[in-house]
Amino acid sequence: MKIAFVGDVHGCVLHALGAAVALSRHRGIRLDAVIQVGDLGAFPSPDRWDDASRRFRVDHPAQGAFFDLLDPSPGLAEGVQLALANIPPILFLSGNHEDHEWLADLHQTRAVPVTPVDPLGAYHHVACGHVTEVAGQRTAFLGKIELPGPTDYEDSAYNRLLHTEPGSVDILVTHDGPYGMSTYRDTVQGSARLTRLIEHLRPRLHVGGHYHHENGPRRYGTTTSYALAQLVPPKAHRRHPEPINPRQQVAAGSIGLLDTGTYDFEYIHDPWLTDVQGDHPDLTALIDAIPDAPS
Repeated sequence: MKIAFVGDVHGCVLHALGAAVALSRHRGIRLDAVIQVGDLGAFPSPDRWDDASRRFRVDHPAQGAFFDLLDPSPGLAEGVQLALANIPPILFLSGNHEDHEWLADLHQTRAVPVTPVDPLGAYHHVACGHVTEVAGQRTAFLGKIELPGPTDYEDSAYNRLLHTEPGSVDILVTHDGPYGMSTYRDTVQGSARLTRLIEHLRPRLHVGGHYHHENGPRRYGTTTSYALAQLVPPKAHRRHPEPINPRQQVAAGSIGLLDTGTYDFEYIHDPWLTDVQGDHPDLTALIDAIPDAPS
């Protein structure tokens, strides 16, 4: 079976759907699951945005696409339904840029650990600490990051996983990364609590995001760990005088592909990734333009 993993989306939900369909068609494979590693940008309305999301949206219109998904036009609904005819709904966990209260209310109201967040059912949120079978793999989900405050790990979720039997989980999906994964401005990045959890659970595979760059494979005992790049990097950044991603293209290394038969994990660098682009992607046109893989 094949599982695709998608890096931080930050509201560019149409890019994520289009890229997953493109992966399936260009490679001529069936995706049995698609998992997004947090920072989907799930907020119920713009007035609930956090300050960072609101600031970035000014120059990056595609980051507002999640709100279009919540109240889709007929054309957008057609595009999403076309995408879902090619790929399964995308599972996602909490990052540090979601409306955590809204997501918790959805779970509480419906009394389920996995719940759709949009009326078309394109994206399903997985509660922190939940363990379930995904494409035949026992998969654990731990959202948020190690940082005091509202985005910190939920103690109940973290402790539940910390008391799960070692070796009973095949895949651990998180938003944060383990401690020591990289350095930035002389600061060591990653979560020491996550490292402890990985060493306890001993999953075959760990996949995370948050740091916006491809990083892996790294070994933590018997676990191989990967971090994904941001799906659609910003057009520009105040620290970079030159444009970074003016056409809002999907980035290499922002999608990973796991073959559960061999446990080979591949960062996707294929040139067709850049075909998924734009401030306001037309999902139907994008999918219609993707060729099937040559037989």
